[in-house]
Amino acid sequence: YKKAVMQQIFSQKLRFKDENGRAFESWEEKRLADVAKINPKANFLPNEFIYIDLESVEKGVIIKEKFITKNESPSRAQRLLSKGDILFQLVRPYQGNNLFFNKDGIYVASTGYAQIRTNQNPNFIYYCLHLNDFNIEVMSRCTGTGYPSINSNDLADIVIKIPSPPEQEKIAGFLAAVDDKIAVAKAKLEAVRQYKQGLLQQMFI
Repeated sequence: YKKAVMQQIFSQKLRFKDENGRAFESWEEKRLADVAKINPKANFLPNEFIYIDLESVEKGVIIKEKFITKNESPSRAQRLLSKGDILFQLVRPYQGNNLFFNKDGIYVASTGYAQIRTNQNPNFIYYCLHLNDFNIEVMSRCTGTGYPSINSNDLADIVIKIPSPPEQEKIAGFLAAVDDKIAVAKAKLEAVRQYKQGLLQQMFI
């Protein structure tokens, strides 16, 4: 359902309206670099931080947090994160292990990610990065076979369609609500799996 509705929204077959029932302005085509800073430079790295490498994120969720000091950190630890930043996986991007960062605390990410800091609605941009058309463009710019990767400059050059800020907010809010329902459904499914596993264990004892 989510994939289908995203296709409808981003192809503009489904449009939201403002509070007065009027259509929003036409969408514009812009390069990612025109609406975001890619890999904003950090003036310094803190002495201690939580490090996010390419094994730390799975499908938009941080599954592993490693607390380290600056002295023991790898050379790839360079992306000092702020709330609203987006991490885009540069190596094997087809896996989709990207992250919308919205946590408190001091986090630094690996250069295996492109750090995207946008002046648009960051949630909307995050959804844009998961569209089929966008990922086709990403893969067409990748080099390498076993571990295909895209560099940040080529990523920044990809064109996306941008609606007005109020429509971005409506779209992001709608899709976030869908994600919440998906999370609830996944939790219920996991509970059923655990229940089934418990029954099987009792049956074969």
